[in-house]
Amino acid sequence: MATAVDEQDTAGSHAWSVALGSVASFMVGLDVLIMMTAVSTLHLEFNTDAAGIGWTINAYEIGFAALILTGSVIGDRYGRKRMFIVGVAWFTVGSVLCALSTSMEMLVLARGFQGLGGGIATALALAVITASTPSERRGTAFGIWGAVMGMAVAVGPLVGGTIIHFLSWEWCFWLNVPIGLVVIVLTWRKVPESRGSATGIDFLGMFLSTAGVVSLAQALLRGGEVGWTSPSIVGGIIAGLLLLIAFVAWQRRASAPMMPLRMFENLSFSGGCGVSFVLGASLYGNAFLFAQYLQLALGDDPLMVGVKMLPWVALAPVVAPIAGVLADRIGERPIVVVALVLFAGAFFAIGPLVKAGVGYGTLVLPLVVAGIGVAALFPALATAVMRVVDPDRLGVASGVSNTIRQVGAVFGVAIAVAIFTSFGGYRSPQDFVDGFTPAAIVLAAITLAGLIPAMLIRPRTVKVDAVSVK
Repeated sequence: MATAVDEQDTAGSHAWSVALGSVASFMVGLDVLIMMTAVSTLHLEFNTDAAGIGWTINAYEIGFAALILTGSVIGDRYGRKRMFIVGVAWFTVGSVLCALSTSMEMLVLARGFQGLGGGIATALALAVITASTPSERRGTAFGIWGAVMGMAVAVGPLVGGTIIHFLSWEWCFWLNVPIGLVVIVLTWRKVPESRGSATGIDFLGMFLSTAGVVSLAQALLRGGEVGWTSPSIVGGIIAGLLLLIAFVAWQRRASAPMMPLRMFENLSFSGGCGVSFVLGASLYGNAFLFAQYLQLALGDDPLMVGVKMLPWVALAPVVAPIAGVLADRIGERPIVVVALVLFAGAFFAIGPLVKAGVGYGTLVLPLVVAGIGVAALFPALATAVMRVVDPDRLGVASGVSNTIRQVGAVFGVAIAVAIFTSFGGYRSPQDFVDGFTPAAIVLAAITLAGLIPAMLIRPRTVKVDAVSVK
């Protein structure tokens, strides 16, 4: 009888972990592009230009990338549930500060603060789910999480557009407050605590990794605005790379490294992280441009922009769970390969179609195909990375993969902006299309390049040992 109760408790905690981790990830992911539909509203309210408004997204991206790895390491040391709650609480407070902002400068700072908590919450959500899920069921769990994450980015404009249409832009952030509070309370009561090994804290590693990611991210995001040859941009990129190189060098020498480099000796882990970078670049780069295409080239209002983004996510609730189940059965690599080809092929088609001046209806099928690819990638990559990880390092493994994906997102947006501004601009709808098409094609090519790291993911027929952390 006791065994049955224990099994029931375990199943219950697993279900709560998946549900709450997914809700928190959705809330955080939603806020990446939720402000994209508020361009005209913020322009009127704060009398600022497009570059200033763009920083409401950039600041969030930089903050998001900054503390993912550090928060994950602390979670392994002091408790993943505890650090997950800290991340959600931090994000919720940041949302309040955003809603109360009375100037563009205050809003940008608040968005950066909000992003810091969001990065911690997202990384620890995956670690909490992994810790509470039996290894043979992780693909299914990640399928649910992947469906939610796959929807969050593309649904952001719809939610933002709806809120702005019927309420005001501040409610894009007030909406997070009750959800965040509920997630905090239920996590404290329903989710079991888990920890890794009681190793020392690598403070130098934390500083080098955080400073390196922030320096590189801000330079990439500002490059299109300031100019890629600007001393501040070149200096930021060089400083970021040097700091990250120093971080890797220190990890080889540190007695208790925050990111054991032996993790990357496992090909499935390395391959999954490599594809995660490509996914971040292509997904966020394309979403950033396509939402603007609908608003600035086709003249849609915020609500209609969100509605027209729906085909991109329409099948995610079905595709992602199926992909997760298949990953448990046939392995991740075939799913990742097919998904990358679908995603790349869709935007290889969308770029020329937009250039040819076709109507929105012609773009629906490619958007659906792209959505299938994205929805399948999230759970397959999560399974590929997390199934090979030593239980002591679930947090840091999640932090590494999320950091790499987020740096990829920053890189993708920067590349999209650089290509877009080289061939087009915002002067007219046609000028926007002239920039959009080559940017979409370049991002599609980057997506296809993800097939290279995808080949590193080991088939399920090959025995894969857990990543050693010693």
